[in-house]
Amino acid sequence: MEHDFVSTSEGQLHYVRTGPRDAPALLLLHSNGGSWRQFAGTFAGLSDRFAVYAVDLPGQGDSFPLGDHFAIERYSRLLLEFIDALELEQVTLLGCSVGGSIAIDLAANHPQRFERLVIVETPARSDEAWASRWGAMEALFGVVAQPFEFAAKRVLGLTPQGYLEWSIDRHKAGAKTMVSVMWAMRRHDSFAALERLTLPTLVLFGESTPIADSRAVYESRLPQAPLVTLPGCGHFPMVENPAALVEAVLAWLEQEVEQAR
Repeated sequence: MEHDFVSTSEGQLHYVRTGPRDAPALLLLHSNGGSWRQFAGTFAGLSDRFAVYAVDLPGQGDSFPLGDHFAIERYSRLLLEFIDALELEQVTLLGCSVGGSIAIDLAANHPQRFERLVIVETPARSDEAWASRWGAMEALFGVVAQPFEFAAKRVLGLTPQGYLEWSIDRHKAGAKTMVSVMWAMRRHDSFAALERLTLPTLVLFGESTPIADSRAVYESRLPQAPLVTLPGCGHFPMVENPAALVEAVLAWLEQEVEQAR
């Protein structure tokens, strides 16, 4: 596993790379208040098939801090710069929550740059639906420190080490950035982006998902995309049950290969 930085037009993006350099590229995009560490448990399983790149989003992890609000499209533009800098081609995208929103935007607007898309636990809501939940969103992300007991309700099977990493990542991001991310998701027209998708797509939800309201959106707007429920997972499958996430992704890839023959 290697750590490195890529310079973009707005600052440096930190990332971790693992797997054979000549393998197909897989870009992993974490959830709000997280970092590359959220995917550490998936590296062993995914790096057999991919050159894995887990990026810290702008304002989070060890990437550059935000100077103002970023729209989802602005995150996407910087990730295209990241992909160009590393000369990656036909990338598979996998994103969770805000990472999923960015992955959807990239795949919808630049399909020629990507091979396929995996959407993990990503809200797809109207502004009215977001507004009805906004007090809860500010409570979740406007307060950085969360007691272990509270965090353990959000991350199933949370360990003391996992709680330490969770807390470090949230403090690196800070309340301003995390609430800004929620505004980016709220203001992004996910419905229109989903309808523009043409890439092969897999949708993953945890069996204890806190965003069950979004399932119907994916079922109606992506009727051809498999929707898989991951056991032992809530909103963070890559942390809670990484083996189940890896198994679902690799099984879907095998099915895609079989259908292409």
